[in-house]
Amino acid sequence: MWQRSIRCVFVLLAAALLAATSALAANGEAVKQSGDISYVSGGVGDESLERVGALEMGFNVKLVFALQNGEYLSDVKVVIADAVGKPLLEAVAEGPVFLAKLPAGRYEVRATVGDVTRMQRLRVGAKEGLKTVQFRWPLAP
Repeated sequence: MWQRSIRCVFVLLAAALLAATSALAANGEAVKQSGDISYVSGGVGDESLERVGALEMGFNVKLVFALQNGEYLSDVKVVIADAVGKPLLEAVAEGPVFLAKLPAGRYEVRATVGDVTRMQRLRVGAKEGLKTVQFRWPLAP
């Protein structure tokens, strides 16, 4: 009996996630695929930020892009490379939030705004929750 209940819960969760993904795709925050990596970006405006936030549970890495004063950035070039520097994903973040689903491992993340690139290394564990990495750029002159 309890096994049937658990299956029902999983089916309902999967259906809800699929519905949310479809709704988001209609509004601009479509989940994309690059090889084995799923990703989505957005967050320009409160509604978009809420829609991207609703997808967080399906991802294990969250990148946030802003100026040092906290002002969010969009159109950020993102490169995620493996531990030896081989690019696995190259994309442009459409908003200040970039979500990715990465296999367990070590990565180098490069984010570029204009001609200024920031780099951070990160490790993703097999059973870790959402890992948030912030990238900050100096204020424009």
